[in-house]
Amino acid sequence: MTFMEEIIAHSMPLWEEAAEEEFLKRMGTDTLDKQRFLDYIIQDSIYLRDYVKAFAMGIFKSQTLRDMQVFYSVLGFVNASENATRLQYLADFGLTDDDVERMEKKPACRDYTEFLLETAEKEEIPEILMAVMPCMLGYYYVFCQLLRRYPAVMDTYYAPLVRDYTSDQYKASCEAWTDYCNQVCQGLDEQRKQKLDQLFEQASKHELYFWRMAGEQA
Repeated sequence: MTFMEEIIAHSMPLWEEAAEEEFLKRMGTDTLDKQRFLDYIIQDSIYLRDYVKAFAMGIFKSQTLRDMQVFYSVLGFVNASENATRLQYLADFGLTDDDVERMEKKPACRDYTEFLLETAEKEEIPEILMAVMPCMLGYYYVFCQLLRRYPAVMDTYYAPLVRDYTSDQYKASCEAWTDYCNQVCQGLDEQRKQKLDQLFEQASKHELYFWRMAGEQA
């Protein structure tokens, strides 16, 4: 197994638990309360601001052009695809990013972003990658599970969101980012790899808690 296969396998129970969250099930069956969905989109919008900052710190700490290009490619996805879908959902509720700027983080969102920013500020490229990867790779996993279980979701209001995270393009990007992580972590000693595994698991827990937050009453 590659390094990434090993750490993903270690955290997979958390991803599987996230995929079983009621919020995602209701999205798949088109029975999700629209206010809960709006709350999720708002918190996700708030989260993305700090998520982007973590990648910006990755660019700043990069030692090679290749490192910069990989981190920049993720920023490109956030702006070109993910951001467009998110902004459209906000617009459906009469909101903009300017409105989101004035809204507060819920505890799960706050804890997650604090973890991301602290890791990005204090650690190096391999650690930053382990903090941000569960969001990218985990989203592909949970939305693929949702689509497999509820294919009719593509005929619902949530189709653009599901499409973003299950597309062939996103799959290829996840594979490229995973390959890059394997390259970066190749040759690291076992103690460092154990630390990276723990960071990946911690980030995966934050992902799970974020999905749980999404299912809570507004």
